Amino acid sequence: MEKKRVIKSLENLDSDLKSLLKKRYPDGFENNLMRLTNAKNEPFFVVPLETEDTMFLVKIAVTKNSDGEYDLDIDDDDDGDDDDIDVGDEYDPDFEG
Repeated sequence: MEKKRVIKSLENLDSDLKSLLKKRYPDGFENNLMRLTNAKNEPFFVVPLETEDTMFLVKIAVTKNSDGEYDLDIDDDDDGDDDDIDVGDEYDPDFEG
């Protein structure tokens, strides 16, 4: 049986999936970020996360800075659950995964 494929925003992950993300990427997920484009040809960034029955692409919020580069917006969540998720030290906004 083929796994279900789902794109889900980081802020919409339930606590179990956030814990799995932290376990899967304890040192940060910067080396696993993939840059994709939507139907409007706008870039967005995801990191893969696999469970027994589902392959998730977890969408990571970014903003475009004044240099035309992208910065991660991962600590903007009001409940603070993302505070322990480590992006990593060497995030490359131009990475094409």
